[in-house]
Formats: sequence, structure tokens, C-alpha cells
Amino acid sequence: MRIILALFIYIYAFGTDVCKMIDFKEFEYLNKYLSNFDDNTENNKLLDKAFLECKIQNNKKVTKINKSACLYIYKNFVSNQRWDTLKSLPDVILALIFTQTILMDEDNKNDKEVAVVMSSKLSELIRELLDFGLKRAKNKDAIDNLKLLEFLAETNNLTFKKIKLCPLYNDGKLQSDKIDMPCACKKNTALLIKPDTIKRAFLNLKLLCDKYKDSVSCGVVGGLYENGKGVRINFKQAKKYYGLACDGGYQLGCDGYKRLMGY
Repeated sequence: MRIILALFIYIYAFGTDVCKMIDFKEFEYLNKYLSNFDDNTENNKLLDKAFLECKIQNNKKVTKINKSACLYIYKNFVSNQRWDTLKSLPDVILALIFTQTILMDEDNKNDKEVAVVMSSKLSELIRELLDFGLKRAKNKDAIDNLKLLEFLAETNNLTFKKIKLCPLYNDGKLQSDKIDMPCACKKNTALLIKPDTIKRAFLNLKLLCDKYKDSVSCGVVGGLYENGKGVRINFKQAKKYYGLACDGGYQLGCDGYKRLMGY
């Protein structure tokens, strides 16, 4: 079971269809907000400025956070992976939590999906950083500080889970076949490929293949049919979806189609 699920996740990671523009959109999104923030200041001083401004500022009783400052921190640690600039792990975690909050509040329809995808990245990274910090914390104050950050992160995650990324189902039946954010749905579905949520993953992937022609989703549906995960084994259907994946240029779909040529 673990080997099969790991294979599905590996297959899924190389999907490019409904998400083929998401990296470029993220690049554009960051540039839009950083054009006025990323000036000629030396990188280390600019990062200090970002940490100073990526926190709640009370100005005449109006609470606000500098979005550009938070996105600069995102770019530094998430996009560019500049961990050599890390000074304080709790400060980074708190700034990333603020950044995720801002991204989840994005109200521009054209930017909503990329903001959600970026927010999803932050959920995973924040969890990794918290685990890293809690394993190495030596004193009670440090542990308590990280536990507080963990509480804030979980509060964000509860909010994130309320965002409608994929269609709703009632007893396995679609309530709607429209996906407003197909790339965000696809990336979120990758996290559902585990025993207790595999049925929901199958339904999402099948819709992404049938309606949105996402070749990688087609390939994973083929694998689920072939191995009987989330659905009964059906080699004929597996071959069909492998074929759709192959038609979309997905090599592992072609391999699966050849493997089931007799069905």
C-alpha cells in the first residue's frame, strides 16, 4: 500500500497541465508587490526591514500588516530558499504565519488561485519549521513560544480548510462539476492520496481529467483503477484513463496503456 501511494504521489508531482502557469503567476504576483519594496538596500538590511514591517502595526487604531514586507520574506525563504539568512526561527515562523493570513485574504479574483497555492506551500513549510524547532528547543520559554506559534498556525489551517478548492460531494455524488481553482484543487488533492481520503482523491482527479483534461490526473486515475484504490479494480477503465494521459503527452500514461494492451 505504501509503495503504491508513494508512486501516485511521485506521479502526481510532475503534473503540468492545469498548473502549468502557476509558477509564472507566482513570479508576477510577487513582482507586483515587491517592485516598490525591493529597492537598492543591501539584502540583509532589506530583510531586517521586512521582518520589522511584516507584523501587526497599530496606526490610529487601524490594525494592518505590510503585505509587501511579508511577501519579501516569502520570496527570500520560500521561493529563493535563502536559509543562510536565517537569524531567528520563531521570527521566520511568525512572519510566514502573517504572510499566509494575508494570502488567504486575497480578494482579487485574478490573484486568488495563486495566493491559495502559495498559502498551501506555507502550511507545509510552517509545519516543518515547527517540528524542527520543537525537536531542538532546550528550555521551557523556547518550547512555550513555539507552542504558541503552533496554535496560531493551526488556527490558520482551520481557516484554509474552509476555502472551497474542490467540488463538494454528497454520498459520492458531485454537487457541482465546476472547479474555480483547478490548480489549487489538484495540489490539495495530492495530499488526499492516503487510505482514509483516497475515495475523495479519486473523485477529484477523475473530474480534473474528464472536464479539465489534466493529463497527470488522468494518469493517476488510471493507476487507481488498476490497483483498486478508492475504486474497484477495473482494467478497462484503467487503460482508458492511461490512454487519455498518454494523449496529453504524459509518458507514464503511455507506459500504463501499453501494460494493459490486452484489456
